[in-house]
Amino acid sequence: MKSLQHRVDKAAGRKRLRKNKSARYPIEQSPFWGLASIHTLASLLGVPVKDLEAVCLSPAYNRFDEPPKPGAKPGKEPRHIQEPVDATLRIHYRIVKHLDSIQRPDFLHSATKQRSHVTNARAHVDAGGAVVAMDIRKFYESTTYHHVKAFFHRDLGCALDVARLLATVCTADGHLPTGSCISPLLSYFAHRKMFAAVEALCVEKQVTMTLYVDDLTLSGAHATKTMLYQVKALIKQQGLRTQPTKDAVVRPGKAAIITGAVRDGQQIRLRNKHHNSIVTLQDRIASGDDVSFNQLRGRVAAAQSVEPVAAARLVARLDRILSNDKAA
Repeated sequence: MKSLQHRVDKAAGRKRLRKNKSARYPIEQSPFWGLASIHTLASLLGVPVKDLEAVCLSPAYNRFDEPPKPGAKPGKEPRHIQEPVDATLRIHYRIVKHLDSIQRPDFLHSATKQRSHVTNARAHVDAGGAVVAMDIRKFYESTTYHHVKAFFHRDLGCALDVARLLATVCTADGHLPTGSCISPLLSYFAHRKMFAAVEALCVEKQVTMTLYVDDLTLSGAHATKTMLYQVKALIKQQGLRTQPTKDAVVRPGKAAIITGAVRDGQQIRLRNKHHNSIVTLQDRIASGDDVSFNQLRGRVAAAQSVEPVAAARLVARLDRILSNDKAA
């Protein structure tokens, strides 16, 4: 059971992020750029100077295991979660607010306003050609304290003592926490030079590239298995690995699943799996089962963002079911 204060801190942090003007200035204009003053760092993090070191060097986390989702493959292990609490949670929201204000490349579709897994998939419609996809294995757990410290020290030019404090408060057990608001964006920034190298390769080959958290997708006439291995080599140089079972090369003209949506020719459509899960919930309602309408509404809303026409048909189907129930 999460405490009332934890829920209040989380709600306040999310509210500030929603109001934040995302991606509005170059990285050189970040308040973290060239930061050498402990007093300035304390002000940015909202922590009294006298408490800064103690708070940053002892970040607080709620650790628990998240069981596999229903329908997951047999033998799938629980996901280990590190969720920041108390001052650590408030600091993470302050840091991510400043990171969110830094401009990002067009290929990044996660942790950025007006972009999503759907815009990530749509970016590959016009490219046509083959689709090459890969998944960075345990991205947050593989993004280490040293990666984060290097970003603050080398990329942002923070003084070494400042970079160490920031890297310590931003990590749990030596890596990015799996349950923090900071991880989706900081995981990109910690490896931004690697992703820039992948982008340069894609520009050279005239290939479209997108990144959604740990999902890297390439498409176009020159997206090939050879390119897959070239990109995997760049990822390996950064100390990361891809998930071999999720590497994919889909030939031109074949439907390709991209971040939960299907690129089928010149359109994006709903996955059969997603469509069928909504139909199943509706059938259970028709049978009189106790079904969470919030769960159903959530899945329909997700369907509307991918394929509005198909979602409208599903909504009409539910209306007919509810009308029949009333008539009965």
